[in-house]
Amino acid sequence: MTLPVPSFSPAMLRLFLHARCRHAHFSHLAEGSPSGARKSPAKRELDRLRKLAGITNNDMHSAWMGWLPTPETRVRVWAVFGHFPTDFGITLTHGGQDNG
Repeated sequence: MTLPVPSFSPAMLRLFLHARCRHAHFSHLAEGSPSGARKSPAKRELDRLRKLAGITNNDMHSAWMGWLPTPETRVRVWAVFGHFPTDFGITLTHGGQDNG
């Protein structure tokens, strides 16, 4: 029996980004933190992830919408989450992936 191959598609990256930002938002609400901040917790988390990945605002917007086709940029964002396609023998291609 073979193990399933993980998906590193732009759509899956979008799912991870949305989940991380929603987690930040609801964690903020659960803590009962004051809401006087200029940016929402989700927006702050998205900015933090963008800076860690070292990508532009336009690239992060494309990733957020599930439209980020460039493999180099997707690898950088996946690395922020601690997931590396090469660990699974996957090479990202323009808009998709090649399973080794």
